[in-house]
Amino acid sequence: MSVVEQARRATGCLDFAITADLVDADRINIFERWESRAAVEAFRGSGPTDEQSAAILAASVAEYDAAEVRSLI
Repeated sequence: MSVVEQARRATGCLDFAITADLVDADRINIFERWESRAAVEAFRGSGPTDEQSAAILAASVAEYDAAEVRSLI
C-alpha cells in the first residue's frame, strides 16, 4: 500500500497528495491536510525510514493555521 493510501485511510487525514512538479523534474510536492497536529503526529510516528531519509535531498516544511475557509465555487 502506498504512503498516500495509508495517509488517506488514517484517522484525521483530510487530504494527502504527492505530485511531480510541472517545472522542475527533480522536485516533488507533498500536500497534507489533517484535522489536528495529534492526528498527523500519530500518522508520522517516528518519521521517515533510513532509506527515505537518504532519498531526500532537501526539504521545506511549513505549518499553517487557517482561521476561516471559504469555497470559491
